[in-house]
Amino acid sequence: MTTPLVRRIVFFVARVSTTLVLLVGLAAISGSAQNAPEGPRISVSTRLVQVGVIARDKNGPVADLTKEDFVVLDRGKPQKISVFSVESSVFAAAPPLPLRQNTFSDLPGYGRSIPRSVTIVLLDNLNTLYGSAPTIFENTPHWMEDHALANAKAHLLEYLKNLGPEDRVALYGLSDTLHVLCDFTSDRSQLLAIVRNYDPQSRTSREVVDPAAIHLPDQPADGVPPPIDADRMNLAAVTNTSRAMTTLAALKAIAGHVANIPGRKNLVWLSANLPFSAEAMAAILSPAQIAAYPVDGRGLLPRNSLTQENDTPLGGLGLPKQMQETSGSGEFGEPPGIHTMQRLAELTGGRAFINSNDLTGAIRDAVDDAVVLYSLGFYVDAHSADGKFHELKVQVRREGLNIRYPKGYLAAEDAPPTKDQNWKTLVTAVQSPIESSVIPLEAKVERVNQPLPDSLSVLCSIDIRNLRLVETGDLRKGAISVYVLQQDGTGKVLSQWSKTYDLLLSEKQYAALLKSGMPFSQDVQPKTGVTTLRVLVEDPATAEVGSLIIPLSEIKQ
Repeated sequence: MTTPLVRRIVFFVARVSTTLVLLVGLAAISGSAQNAPEGPRISVSTRLVQVGVIARDKNGPVADLTKEDFVVLDRGKPQKISVFSVESSVFAAAPPLPLRQNTFSDLPGYGRSIPRSVTIVLLDNLNTLYGSAPTIFENTPHWMEDHALANAKAHLLEYLKNLGPEDRVALYGLSDTLHVLCDFTSDRSQLLAIVRNYDPQSRTSREVVDPAAIHLPDQPADGVPPPIDADRMNLAAVTNTSRAMTTLAALKAIAGHVANIPGRKNLVWLSANLPFSAEAMAAILSPAQIAAYPVDGRGLLPRNSLTQENDTPLGGLGLPKQMQETSGSGEFGEPPGIHTMQRLAELTGGRAFINSNDLTGAIRDAVDDAVVLYSLGFYVDAHSADGKFHELKVQVRREGLNIRYPKGYLAAEDAPPTKDQNWKTLVTAVQSPIESSVIPLEAKVERVNQPLPDSLSVLCSIDIRNLRLVETGDLRKGAISVYVLQQDGTGKVLSQWSKTYDLLLSEKQYAALLKSGMPFSQDVQPKTGVTTLRVLVEDPATAEVGSLIIPLSEIKQ
């Protein structure tokens, strides 16, 4: 690739008190930036909402619908479809070019071949429970679910044995935190080896989070003394709140990681017990165009409670109101989590696989679901960006079709985040085991001996199209904060460099940066014990963060 002309663009930088000169079109990274994949994405901060729709008839996927065939209703009001596209595994776009040596990107890579499907498999140790049998003096638990994840693991292995070379799968585990088992790959032998060695032991005790009522042998006529059940309920409340927050944090990390992969992504969630709000989880997954496919590892289940007639139901296990299930079929009318699985799938446009022993088929159906995907985009006005969850309805003018799509979106307000929100977002990004592509970032790292011996030269390019820039006259105004961290093998931060750039761009400058990316560079002197560089870029106006993890072991001489 030939070296493009290096141009100089001047930005007015208030926080560093002097004018900063940035070089645009850096030869090491500008080529890859221009070839970054583009595709449908939900971005309510720019007031564009895109809805992925799957249409099928009795013969299978339907690929010949046009924009005029669809009607989109936002809270019952028809919307003008301003963006329309159709994606199919038959005529998918060309894949991105492979990165050059010592070049790293926060965009998840998925190889040279065209992916037929992009799937995240989440093995959920946290929300499957162990210890179903009753403890002494405890009434029979409401439902049994021991070995649910082990069952789901066995079926996942069966599916992976027939994985196609054009499929891309990422594996994650959820226990006390999110664990990266394998990022996107079609290497069947690698995926099989990882899953075979995966420990499916549940991390959450049924006795703690879903206690049955106590029945004492010499129980007084007026029932069990309140403090006995009260203490157990308080412990359940604390544990379930922690479980809910860990689950949400994991979903946020996954959504950020795949945010800029074009089109729809499938989340195959192997779990058993999700007593959380489906709306809260959908609000995280939908903006990244992730369709949830919860797979209940418990298999076939009785539809009646196992509890004895004299059991005293313990209503509500202390979850925060926003995380509680919004509705259901009665307190113990069905196994816990079933309603949430169904509702989450409905809200995100996926499917829930419950009450079935054919989990292998369920996983295969989830991966193969979106053979043809329609993307319908419409703009919402400032009044509609109210911070609430908006119900969506899509209609099609052709008879005999079955369609699925996300049933809503969170219309994020344009109000600027607080300093506390910015700080929490940064801390979460630093602690996350996976990168975030919310703001695409690319870096070339070289080992150099200038200005100090055994240094690292970090040359980065930031894709600015996702930044919130306010138009002021003929200029676009905004800011971006950059952080370069050194971390050891435990994740401890050994050193930190940061700077905030205030941007004031003409239309010509903005157009140039859209093509080349906004560059910055930093020389790093590695600290003793450092194993990883982490580069983060934050938009202070939205608190959105892109993060790039660079293992020093992968930097070649």
